[in-house]
Amino acid sequence: MPKKLLKPKQKENEKPEGEIFDFNKPDFSFIPKGRHLWRQQGYYLICHSCDLYHAVFIGMDKIMVGETSEGEPILHKR
Repeated sequence: MPKKLLKPKQKENEKPEGEIFDFNKPDFSFIPKGRHLWRQQGYYLICHSCDLYHAVFIGMDKIMVGETSEGEPILHKR
């Protein structure tokens, strides 16, 4: 068995600082809903209907003027 590497001044019976995460097996899986409720805030479109807060950067030169029947945002140049 390979020997563990210890930080300076760390004894063998002490636990290493922090928590080890396995990103191949996340604790939370995000499955987006079929339709998002988009609202523009500044330069972003922010979804207010999902459990997980997420947004899309649209830039300074676009403005959201509405949604299509499928729920996709309609963007126009300013």
